[in-house]
Amino acid sequence: MIIVNLAQRQEEIIALLESKGYHFVKKQGIKLSFEVPEGTEDLNAAAVEVKALIKGTEWGPVLYFNVVVA
Repeated sequence: MIIVNLAQRQEEIIALLESKGYHFVKKQGIKLSFEVPEGTEDLNAAAVEVKALIKGTEWGPVLYFNVVVA
């Protein structure tokens, strides 16, 4: 499971990651929990990919967020 901690643009993050095969599980405060795409074995690599996907958006570089493996 991947957790994205951020306060802004949550709906956009959910839509972005779901379009890339991640499955939104739940929202708890500023924590967004996602299941990784089926067949993903390296959760740390998936966390790096999620961070890169967010940073790759036009608004991603100005957001304060972190991505952790749970």
